[in-house]
Amino acid sequence: MKTRSGAVFLPWLFILTMLGSLLWLLIRVNQGIRSTEACRDQLENIYQALRFYEQENGRLPALELFPVNPDETDETLMKILSDQPGFQPDWLICPSSPEVLREQGITYLWNTELNQSSLSDRDSITWVLVDIHALDDSLPGPHFGKVHILYSDGSVELSADPPHSLPVRL
Repeated sequence: MKTRSGAVFLPWLFILTMLGSLLWLLIRVNQGIRSTEACRDQLENIYQALRFYEQENGRLPALELFPVNPDETDETLMKILSDQPGFQPDWLICPSSPEVLREQGITYLWNTELNQSSLSDRDSITWVLVDIHALDDSLPGPHFGKVHILYSDGSVELSADPPHSLPVRL
């Protein structure tokens, strides 16, 4: 009498492969959700640090859109906020950004229109920081194809569209 162990083994192998793939997919989605939430929390923390800076100095700092040589420039977000209570340099790096961007030490763009102005004394709400991915429409945003935008009222939005007043677009 012949046995049909192969006929039983293959369907089970297929089922286990599908379950493994589904588990891997769920883990990846969960990691994406957690890093998106971490990015939002970091931007909210940066906003609070900027508020403290403004209270101490009477105005926001004058910064570049993105520092080309952060080590050579005195006016960077990292150096400005490093004196603020509880500030952590990791806040300036989006957890979902690729390693090549993370090595820069900052993954957000600064709205230069806010230089030497105020967060609270504004006629309208404008963006303060946005993920660097907003510069290039061909790059998908790090958060399921979207980018985070921090606004002058402290709100953080996940958007597929970068701010319209972004001065540079690739």
